[in-house]
Amino acid sequence: MLKRDPSGRFQYREVGIFNKKKMYRFRTGKFFTQREMSEEEYLDILARQQYSPVAVMKDSTNRKCWWMFGDEFYWEDEDYSQEEVKALVLERIEQKEKRVKRALTRVRQEASWEREPIPDDVKLFVWQRDRGCCVKCESNKNLEYDHIIPVSKGGSNTARNIQLLCQNCNRSKGGNLA
Repeated sequence: MLKRDPSGRFQYREVGIFNKKKMYRFRTGKFFTQREMSEEEYLDILARQQYSPVAVMKDSTNRKCWWMFGDEFYWEDEDYSQEEVKALVLERIEQKEKRVKRALTRVRQEASWEREPIPDDVKLFVWQRDRGCCVKCESNKNLEYDHIIPVSKGGSNTARNIQLLCQNCNRSKGGNLA
């Protein structure tokens, strides 16, 4: 399993009095690398991780490995190779982009969608055709114009697609085609 690790980070400390140097180590939660690395090693990791995952730490049992790729940290416990980690991360990014794109499209469609009112001549025709009664239970109370095929599923405002239903029958039908 490969998971993003939002708590992963590099920390540094300065050593030396006159010739100060920064020494880096990777840390996540209660885990951290035992060995510190020089600034050159740290900068090398930062450069390489832009193009390919770089292993930055294994836990003491060697069952978990942390990787840095694309400025993000990930951990895995299935002994993935560098190529496998890259494939999984890129697939995750692609799925996220598709999901966001679908959601944006849906929101834009809903925002631009305004239901056109049923024309008065269609209402009059349907009222006369259905004799002012619910086509299911023949009640003449709380009548509503119902789309046989819902507008959300491609139905139109034509007389062939409109029927009279009482409020109870219309609510029980919902968005179904029955």
